[in-house]
Amino acid sequence: MTVTRFSDLCAQGQVAGKRVFIRADLNVPQDGDGRITEDTRIRASVACIQMALDAGAAVMVTSHLGRPTEGGFKLADSLAPVAMRLSELLKRPVPLLANWLAGVPVAPGQVMLLENCRLNVGEKKNTEALARQMAGLCDIFVHDAFGTAHRAEASTYGIAEYAKVACAGPLLAAEMDAISKALANPARPLVAIVAGAKVSTKLTILKSLAEKVDQLIVGGGIANTFMLAVGLNIGKSLAEPDLLAQATAVIESMKARGAAVPIPVDVVTAKSFAADAPATIKAAADVADDDLILDIGPQTAAALAEQLKRAGTIVWNGPVGVFEFAAFEQGTKTLAHAIAASSGFSIAGGGDTLAAIAKYGIASQIGYISTGGGAFLEILEGKTLPAFEILARRAQAVPATTVVAPSFDAARGLAMLGSDASLRKILKTVSTSMTSSLPEMTAALRAGDVHKANGLLHAIKGYVPIFASDDLVAEVTHVEKLSKTEPLAVVSPLFVQLMPRLEGLLAEIGDFLAQN
Repeated sequence: MTVTRFSDLCAQGQVAGKRVFIRADLNVPQDGDGRITEDTRIRASVACIQMALDAGAAVMVTSHLGRPTEGGFKLADSLAPVAMRLSELLKRPVPLLANWLAGVPVAPGQVMLLENCRLNVGEKKNTEALARQMAGLCDIFVHDAFGTAHRAEASTYGIAEYAKVACAGPLLAAEMDAISKALANPARPLVAIVAGAKVSTKLTILKSLAEKVDQLIVGGGIANTFMLAVGLNIGKSLAEPDLLAQATAVIESMKARGAAVPIPVDVVTAKSFAADAPATIKAAADVADDDLILDIGPQTAAALAEQLKRAGTIVWNGPVGVFEFAAFEQGTKTLAHAIAASSGFSIAGGGDTLAAIAKYGIASQIGYISTGGGAFLEILEGKTLPAFEILARRAQAVPATTVVAPSFDAARGLAMLGSDASLRKILKTVSTSMTSSLPEMTAALRAGDVHKANGLLHAIKGYVPIFASDDLVAEVTHVEKLSKTEPLAVVSPLFVQLMPRLEGLLAEIGDFLAQN
């Protein structure tokens, strides 16, 4: 999948002086007093922000925080604590701006945090009006929030449709690279670990991976269902008997490809689900009716560890036992250290998986740790994430300035003015005027000054009938009329559509004047 990368734009010098809108993931946990308790996502976002500042951009950053009601601000929804933490990490002021859709007064070399984007009415439904408003704020949109990549919202998808340039930030690009390396072009053998309480929550993932992997290791309640499917007794362990057919189908799918779903040969059981419950290791065939299976046994763990050490690629989603309890953590611990010791590329994701990685101190030995949560799971399901789709589509699209309809009509100008000399004379004046007025118009809109933007467009309306195409004259007239009375929210999208045509007209005038 080919997307435009923000790092490439910076390296090519295409960011200096531009207005850059970064959609980050700054959704961090806070205590009851609003203090941030864990700032990993903020620290991870600093790289993209600093990259934009170093490139000379005027930087806008926004994120969601929690689950606010659109249009209904509460103090708990505010990104104010995030702005303070960003200021500390960037060692510069990071002001927080509310009601930012009307315009963002940020200059090159400055950064401004825009209040919780999910407060904007239309965000979740990705309304076109909101998406166009956001796009009108910037020259370059940067998606750097993989955790939201599975959502088609205004600040993650809609803005990417309408922004002049839409690209992937360093965090999103890294996720895309890791996912491609693990699933699209994996080194073999490819081994996946899928664990969790229920088959039903990960059935789509299991079916998708069964078509790709060489070994599919299942754990937790999922493994119990698979054991039941092959005729083993699982006692009173968590399982889903109504999904035995689906589990069998996954096993048969793997067999048909010459791959396998290793079924545990031994397990660790207890009579109750408790941290202090006595643990008993027994053969998988010896599980009693009153047993709870809470971990894989040492023989199974050792065999799986050997497979993992020989793997070319490992995808890890979920612990294989109740690793929170010391007596039932050995299976997860053994596999975790085997993954860390493997020479193959590993990618891990999911909340419990990250907790296990942290517990066993192996983060530096995992090839890539995804913090995407739901986005990571949808990738494993074989879905194309909305963020990936729109960025790839925009990367393939012809730039807008090359597809706008011709706006300059030399024949019309000659007919109205009577001579080439007269036309050239007025065009030189117009060219000088538009060269300064178009940037002023853009700046006025960004500052929320519709009155000034209207005045500048009114001047253009006075002379475009002399030499512009009928459709452009009609569009200018329409926007100029509406911008006399309508608010920014209404006219901003219209200006966003009109500006490329006016810029194209200016370029065509320049080409005409350059001719002998």
